[in-house]
Amino acid sequence: MTIGTALFAADAATLAITACGATADDRSDCTPAVQVALARCRSEGIHTLVFPKGRYDFFPARATERYLAVSNNDPGMKRIAFPLVGVSDLVIDGQGADLVFHGIIVPFVLDGAHHITLRNLSIDWQRPFHSEGVVVAADAGGVELTFSDEFPYQIAGGRFVPQGDNQQGIEIDNALEFDTTLRETAFQVSDNYGFADKVVASAVAPGRVRFSGKFSTPQPHVGNLMALMPNHRLAPAIVILESHDVRLQDVTIFHAGAMGVIAQRSSELALERLVVAPRPGGKRLISATADATHFSGCGGAITMTGCRFENQIDDATNVHGIYTRVTARPDARSVEVKLMHPQQYGVRVADVGDLMQFIHADTLAGYHRAAVTAVRVINQEYTVLTFAEPLPAELRLTDGVLDLRWSADFTARGNRSRGNRARGFLISTAGRVLIEDNDFHVPGSAIIIAGDANYWFESGPVADVTIRGNRFTACGYGTWGRATIAIEPEIRAEHRGLPRYHHGIRIVGNAFEVVDNRVLFAHSVAGLQCTGNTFTPSATYPPTHAEAKRFTVTDCDDVMLQEER
Repeated sequence: MTIGTALFAADAATLAITACGATADDRSDCTPAVQVALARCRSEGIHTLVFPKGRYDFFPARATERYLAVSNNDPGMKRIAFPLVGVSDLVIDGQGADLVFHGIIVPFVLDGAHHITLRNLSIDWQRPFHSEGVVVAADAGGVELTFSDEFPYQIAGGRFVPQGDNQQGIEIDNALEFDTTLRETAFQVSDNYGFADKVVASAVAPGRVRFSGKFSTPQPHVGNLMALMPNHRLAPAIVILESHDVRLQDVTIFHAGAMGVIAQRSSELALERLVVAPRPGGKRLISATADATHFSGCGGAITMTGCRFENQIDDATNVHGIYTRVTARPDARSVEVKLMHPQQYGVRVADVGDLMQFIHADTLAGYHRAAVTAVRVINQEYTVLTFAEPLPAELRLTDGVLDLRWSADFTARGNRSRGNRARGFLISTAGRVLIEDNDFHVPGSAIIIAGDANYWFESGPVADVTIRGNRFTACGYGTWGRATIAIEPEIRAEHRGLPRYHHGIRIVGNAFEVVDNRVLFAHSVAGLQCTGNTFTPSATYPPTHAEAKRFTVTDCDDVMLQEER
């Protein structure tokens, strides 16, 4: 069922899920009970839905089905356990409940929802979407892994085929080594993309498999773990679409078959003590199979306070817009634009009244702004935008177009990021940004400020960024980044002229424990300050890039750097 627009009365009562047919700890399907509960909340004016503490299981068989186009995840028909569609003024309080999902199902979808709070609950899957094997032998010809019963599989035609209720059609796309002692990606390891086609799997004994083929260097180490990652992003834990005033308080995501939290074209979002991390005492080392959190084309204020992000297979957060590409010019006042990345197909491009910025893809330089007067969606890839006045003559095919209405302010304070693959915070928003009093221990860049109109098409320029009072501990021990803080819009060197792409970036009063000597890499910035920071060598890992310059800054104006010491 789909819940329509629901405005709940101010004096609404509290409803327990157990009054709607759910029973804690009996492993039965609670999905129908949620549908009954949401209908009662609407019809009876109930503000708060509670889950008495315990375990509640959810299966896709009787779940609501809805097509979802979610940025940076795989679009398609999705089964949804909690379809909060058009719902307003509702608190879902788990009271410490453990929500366990089975199969391909999205736990929470907030679509056109307002004033929603999710709190005091955890999210997990019975069979995770990835597999984990412990390295028991390794040589130049391949590795042997052992798998616990939590990761069932078959060997068929020389391929490792994961088994379980969410594994239909799954191929292993990547294999990545994790240090089981430090509980993080192993020192200086690289991805093994295309894994399924590069190795031959053969059974050695029950629960033991040899993978013959060449692995990326360094060679995997006996006793470490290899995470075998799927070729999809099917089931994010919490999806927030075109919603307003959403709070996630004391929510823990032990696993997700994509991102932990993904928000799109939404505003006023608060994450308070959100945790994305493996279950303590469990057999798994991996949490989410993609980013812990992700915000695409959001507005208003986004705040993350006291959160913890550990051992997910991509970044801690990414805040950005979307560049569409100009593919045709139907008339003087109109452009046809295309969503370029397949994981953006179906995302709304613009609404009437939105202010759009036009940029040249090679320089990322903006040259024109205009408000939309009409929107015609052709299909999930193409949209025609019309404006009041003729567009400039310099407009050309392949230019990028960005919706400036969705430029969120972002504040991250008191968060911890560690142990994951890749990077920490990726920030590309024109709103005010404050990153303060956070702890980073990630194998790549801890903070990236980019901008790209040629691959992921993630916009855009920043204008006011403060990075202060953070602790960067042994970042860069892996292979995902050019510096602990990298300001690197995707502009080729020959096109990095004026105007500068980014503006107003301050890096002050931070503590860096250095493994990779490359602390700051920056280009195409006007107004860059890096002062009052401290640098000490790390005792955790041997130094990398010891001869490299601490600061590499090119094609920038109004720069203030402290002395390299």
